[in-house]
Amino acid sequence: MGTALRVEHVRAMRVGGKVDVSAAPPPSPTGRRLTFRVRAVDDAGRLVATGEIDRAVVDRESFLAAALGPAHPGEAS
Repeated sequence: MGTALRVEHVRAMRVGGKVDVSAAPPPSPTGRRLTFRVRAVDDAGRLVATGEIDRAVVDRESFLAAALGPAHPGEAS
């Protein structure tokens, strides 16, 4: 689950230009929030944007159970 996105745009691109985007995980993750460093570079290798994406670590089964709520009457649980 994403919690935040921060991006700094540092260079303009030509229309139709190609951009490669990469994300690097935190070097030593702790807790339930992970901050990934992201970079976008053009086809000449020049930096176009840089930033961070925060992600929250959640238990998938608990999250889906809460999102779906209790079973509807007449359905098997």
